[in-house]
Amino acid sequence: MKLIKTDKGREALRSRDPHLAPRERQIVILANGSHSRMSLQQLLARDIGPQVQRLLASGYLEECAHGLTAPHDALLASVAVASGADRLPAWPKTDDQAQTPRTRRSLAGTKMYIVDRLQLLRDLEASSMAACLHSSQGEVEFIQNVAQAARLIVEKCGPSYGLRVVKTLLDTVPEGHVAVFHHLARDIETRAVPSPDHGGW
Repeated sequence: MKLIKTDKGREALRSRDPHLAPRERQIVILANGSHSRMSLQQLLARDIGPQVQRLLASGYLEECAHGLTAPHDALLASVAVASGADRLPAWPKTDDQAQTPRTRRSLAGTKMYIVDRLQLLRDLEASSMAACLHSSQGEVEFIQNVAQAARLIVEKCGPSYGLRVVKTLLDTVPEGHVAVFHHLARDIETRAVPSPDHGGW
């Protein structure tokens, strides 16, 4: 059985629900429908049984028989197929892009960049997200995890910096996934994401 966050779990992450302990929050972040209890426990290198039971009982997580993704992540994963990336308008270059010579688009380059951004946060959630990126099974799951990492950066650092990160990803991810991050960038802009001091995303 795979663990996946519920609507309540996603809202708890966005609002920084005080009823979620830091280690429970870490589990909810990583519960994207691709991990079982055992694989999450191996990933986190600690016993998570009691915490998972509480999160299930409280409605933050649910179990599914087959690997699924959270609706928002599934939407992001499908955008690249439903939208023609080559028809989307170009975004203005960010400072990060202007200062870095253009490199070939690749999953490896994307991974190096987003993991580097997470390491700058220097906290438990960012470290867990980086571990999740390293353990991604397949390209689709990896891109979903990159998008989730970008949302975590928005939550921690605010929409302005988060949008710069996403726009740099637009210049780094393989062409087939560009539309995912166009969608995410528009979501950041239109939802007027609050800063971490005023609640999460």
